[in-house]
Order: sequence, then C-alpha cells, then structure tokens
Amino acid sequence: MVADKRYSDARTICREHISRGDPSGFWRHYETFVEELGSSFRHQKGSRSKIKVALFNDTDFRVNIGCRLTSQGLKRQILHAFPEAEITPISFNFAAFRQEFERNTSTEPFELPDIGNRLSAAYGKDAIDHITAADFVILQPEGSLDHRTTAEGLATFFTPVLTARKLGKPFAVLNGTIPIYDDERSGYLRTLFHELGHVAARDEISAEFYGIEFLADAAFLRISPGPSAERDGCLITTGARNNAEEDVGILKAALRACEALRLRPVVLTHAVERFNAHEAEIIARGGVFAETAGIEHAAGTISKCRLHIGGRYHMAIFSLLCGVPSLLFDVKTHKNQWLEQYSSLIKLVHPHTDLAAAAVTLRDGVSQYHRETDMADKYLRFLKGAYC
Repeated sequence: MVADKRYSDARTICREHISRGDPSGFWRHYETFVEELGSSFRHQKGSRSKIKVALFNDTDFRVNIGCRLTSQGLKRQILHAFPEAEITPISFNFAAFRQEFERNTSTEPFELPDIGNRLSAAYGKDAIDHITAADFVILQPEGSLDHRTTAEGLATFFTPVLTARKLGKPFAVLNGTIPIYDDERSGYLRTLFHELGHVAARDEISAEFYGIEFLADAAFLRISPGPSAERDGCLITTGARNNAEEDVGILKAALRACEALRLRPVVLTHAVERFNAHEAEIIARGGVFAETAGIEHAAGTISKCRLHIGGRYHMAIFSLLCGVPSLLFDVKTHKNQWLEQYSSLIKLVHPHTDLAAAAVTLRDGVSQYHRETDMADKYLRFLKGAYC
C-alpha cells in the first residue's frame, strides 16, 4: 500500500493493529512513517515554482529511516539555495545494475550510444522527459553503489548527469559515498568525475580518493531535536549489507551490554525481522521493537537513549544529532570508518569488542559535537555554482 501511495489505507491497518495492542511499539512507530509520507505527497502535489529540479535517486520515500534522513536534508538545502524550486523525485531501479546493453563502457565511456536505454532502465521511461523539463538535474548517489557494482552498472547509474550534460542542462552529483575500487572502475570514475565537474562526496575518504569536493552528509542538516530528560534506552540497529547472522551477532552483543549498563533495548532499524526470535525478550525488558518511523517520531525515540549500538551509518548520524554516542560496527563500506574520524561521539567496534567497557570510554553526548559549522553555506555555494 505504501508503494502504491495508498497512505490512508495503510494508516487504517496501522490503527487496527494498535487497537489490538502494540506492546513493542512497532505499529505506533510505523504509523508515523505513513503519516510522513502522506504529508510529503500532499505537499509535493501542491508545489508551484519558477525553477524545476529533477532529483535522481531520491530515497525519501523508503522504509529505511536513514534514506529519508539524508534525502530530506538534501532537499532542504536545495530549497535553501532555490526557495521557489519544485523538486521532482525520481527513484532508481536496482535491477538496472544487472541489465545488459548493446554497447559497453570500453567503447565510448562518457558518450554511450545506448544512453537513452540505460536511462530508462535505471530511472523509468519518463526519465528523459524529467530531464528535458528540468532547469537543474541533481543525482544523489547516497549509498546505492557498492563493491558489487560493475563498470557497466556505474555507467548506467550516472546516465542522468551524462544526459543533462549532452542536453546542455546544469547538473550536480552530491550526497553519496563512492566505493573505493581496486581495479579499472576507480580509473573510470576519476575520469568521469573530471569530465563532469560539480561532483561532491559525503565523506572525506571518497572525496580524497577521487579528487572531488567534500560536503558532509546532508543528514547532518536535519534540525536537531531538543534534549530528553529521560535517557534510559540503548538504540540497536542492523548493518548495511550485513547478512542475518552478522546482524543477530550485533543484537546479542548489544543485549548483553544493555544488561550490564541497565539500559532498555530500543530496536529501531531496517531488517528488524532478523531479530524476531528476540522480540519477546526485548518487550519484557521494557524495550521497543520497530522497523521504521517518521523522522520526528524517530528523533523522539532516539533522544531517550544513552547509547547506540549497531552498524547503520545514518542511524549513527541521527544518534549524533540527538546527542547519543555510538558504538558503530565496522561493516562492508568505508563510510563508518569516516564517521569515527568525523566525531568523537562515534567509536568503531568489532564482533569481539567488550561493548559495555567501550561505552564507558565515550564522552557524554549532550554536546551534539560534529566538526562542520558552516555546512549549509557550503551546500548553498556548491548548488548555486553548479546551477550557474
């Protein structure tokens, strides 16, 4: 129903579950997610503008909280730069990574003869119309690329800005982590980014490796919630691209730490179904067991925690905004490594780390410390520079 934008029907189902009892808080949290989507959809339909922005790979309407957190931060900055802008969100079809095309990148890597076919496969048959109608084309890599993405997949992913350049449209690439490849793909991307210009990465590791601009993740640009007096929880999350066994290992270690530190387990994470066998235990300990929530509701839940244990990059950022330190598992991407460099409230851990002992070494999170103080201005300058 959510995928079909049947938000009223989805909310009715949430209310039915809540009325029958919702001891884990799963449906109360999910209902706020549905309400957030419905509100965004109504606002989008009523927009009027002088500048039309096509935002490719907008992840704002996904169940994953982190996807929405970062896309909402980016869209706020787009509207800050262009207050009269109308943003058209276009999603990415991951099946396009596996699709074969007539010509490959080894022939004409930046002037692909089949660019239209690739664009349609990746972003829908209306993608070319969105670019033609747009005054500004933006591609958000987010976390969509990984070490499994082939050179052909990379060429397909970047077709919106390749098309925009071909049509003489202003464009920009920003707010994404770019994997560090150890083969010809890294050379392909370096050359591509040099050809394109107006490319920024959301972490310094990606930016330094590819010689592009660094703009810290737009998730940091969400307004921080007020401090909570009641902080007795421990947020527990899964890890991006983890398998089920790895995630369950995180949960078990986190539950042991919760017991040692006398904290309520607060599970609020994508792939929560991997923890189903432990749901009753979490409820019995006064905890929360939820998959998603609206951003504001999630902020209220996280603000009642004293610690975050997990592998989710964006949930570590969200925790940071809420003044909650993180013990962050080092997963299959360098973005978690960058976060530890970025903030003293984030510490990388591993399966054999004594989490309770590691938590003691983290400073109190009330300072909400992170290094960027002029992020909004940097985004403003980058976006306006690319547009002009």
